[in-house]
This record gives sequence, structure tokens and C-alpha cells, in this order.
Amino acid sequence: MPPLLATAGDDGVALWDGGAVARRRFSPHAAQVSALRWTANDRVLASSSHDGSVVLSERDGSLFDTLRPQARGPDGPAPVLSVTWSPASRYLASGSADALVRIFDLQKREHALTLRGHRAGVCALSWSPSEVHVASASTAGDVIVHRVQGSVAAVCRADTAPPGARGDHAVRGLHWSPFHPTKLATGSEDGVVSLWETAAPLRLPRAVQLHKFEAHSAACCGVAWSAVNHHLLVSAAADGSIVFYDTTRLAVVRTLCSDQSFTSLAFAPDGLHLACGAADGSACIFDLRSSDDSPLWSTRAHDGPVSAMAFQRASGAESPGGGGGGGGGGGDDNASRGDKHPRRRPAC
Repeated sequence: MPPLLATAGDDGVALWDGGAVARRRFSPHAAQVSALRWTANDRVLASSSHDGSVVLSERDGSLFDTLRPQARGPDGPAPVLSVTWSPASRYLASGSADALVRIFDLQKREHALTLRGHRAGVCALSWSPSEVHVASASTAGDVIVHRVQGSVAAVCRADTAPPGARGDHAVRGLHWSPFHPTKLATGSEDGVVSLWETAAPLRLPRAVQLHKFEAHSAACCGVAWSAVNHHLLVSAAADGSIVFYDTTRLAVVRTLCSDQSFTSLAFAPDGLHLACGAADGSACIFDLRSSDDSPLWSTRAHDGPVSAMAFQRASGAESPGGGGGGGGGGGDDNASRGDKHPRRRPAC
């Protein structure tokens, strides 16, 4: 059974525990939810919203706390576009439309840091496994790696948009590798998925683009590394494709195709289950151990586009390896076989 999945849309947040019927629904915000993240112990769900707040909710949907990244101005608070926890869940980072990243210390219940450097709204965040760095990405296509322990500073930058490019180059997908502490993956509005080395030779202030994949023909909505396979990365896009990459061989190893336009992505920590949300409000979960490209289940989760998804860490049932992450080999091996001629079929 997949771990508990949280999804969000214009009509609030829904929790799913292995079936196509929501276990619980609640509405923590007065506007669209932009991002969801569970704490490391699965007890609290953080949600960011266009209403300018970050709400911390218990697993039953009850309010735990509300964080307001900024004082209310004459035009109201700036929308909060992204949120992420530090690995130990003591700190929470939020990114807003005012181009700022704010760090909250939840133990002291205070706003601890404000990180600057972007020229547009911060739409994606990822905390490094070491907790030393936070990566942030903006709607203008720039990525900044901030050091948040010791001497706080922006230590590295990357620009995903080509020089002189016009239009929207937002980076909607951003994720640190759990096994390579200086490697980042990004997914952009132009559909390009890139790998970046943030510890460049001679400590240059620019990240090195290791590789770029151009498997998508529309905007990438998310990227995620496998938590159990050192090599596996996945992305989803508005073209209805879910693409799996071997980041060592720099190759596409499997593609799932759909008639849906994907808007959100979540990769379960067990390495076996993948969830995607779509523009029509559909949500689906895939079991990567299956050779069938059809989802394990799919449902109409929300009235509008599924704007965010997040899996808990704990699994509802033990995998064959004994525990949530012990049986990851089956799903990853299956994904790494590849599919040279993917069949076109509805995934949600």
C-alpha cells in the first residue's frame, strides 16, 4: 500500500491512504494552495498559499500553527509560492512572489532569516541533505544556493534560461539529490530537465550544468530523485509524460504517457510509488514494480488543477524488503529497463 498522500487544489487539501476515496478533506487557506510538505515524522503538513500564509496542519486536518512571512501591506500579503522543511524539520523555508526566501525556526517560533538575490517570485525550494544549504528557484529561471548555517551567503547561482531568452522560464521543479550532496535537478517551463553541480572547481560562483534532458515538449511541473536508488530521477510535464532518467548513464530509461496535462508530482520515499496530479483535477498513483503503464488507482481529487502533492514517509504496508524503503529494488529495476516504444494511454 502506498504511504498517505496529500493533494491540494482550489477547493482545499485532501488526504488519501491507498484508495480512490479521500480519507479527509479540509480547507486551511482562503486562496489556492501552492505547495505541500510533511515533516520528517509525518505529524504536521505545511501548506503555502496565495493568501500569503503558511499553515501547519495536524494529520486530522486541525490547525497546528499559522506562519505569516510578512506584514500585510496596502495590496495585501505577497502570495507564498513554495515551502520546504529542513531534513530534521526544525526549520521551514518559504518562497514568495516578492522574490524573498524566509527561514523560520519552529523550535523558537520565530522568523530567523531572510534570503535575497532573486529578481522574480520564488516558486521552488529544496533543502540540502546536510541542512547547510537551501536552493531556491524563481519564475525568471534563476537558481540560487544559499548557505544558511555559519556565515549566511549566496554561494552559487545557475541560470536555466538561455542568454537573451524571453518569455516565462520558471523553474517549477527543484530537488537536491539525497545521495550526492552537491548535485541539484531542475525542471523548467520549457520542459528541460537539468542536472547541476553546485560545488564547482575553483569554487566558482556559477553552478556547472552537467547535463540537460529534453524529453518533454511542454512545461515541466516537477522533478524528484528516488530515495532508494542513487541513479534514478523522474519528471512530469504538461505534455502528459512521466520520464525516468538514469543520471549516471545520462539516459532516459522509461517513459509513461498519458492524455492528461500534469501539474504536480510526488515520489514516495519507499521508491515504489509515484503520484501525479493533472489540470482537470485528477490524481493518480503508479506502482513502479508493475510492468503495466496504467496507474494503481486514479480519481477526481479536486474541482480544479491539482496544484501540489506530498507523500508521507511511512508506508501503510511493509514492502517485500521489510519496511518502507527496504524493497525499493523492484520498482527501480523495473523503471530502469526502459521503454523504447511507450504506449499512448490515459494515465489518470
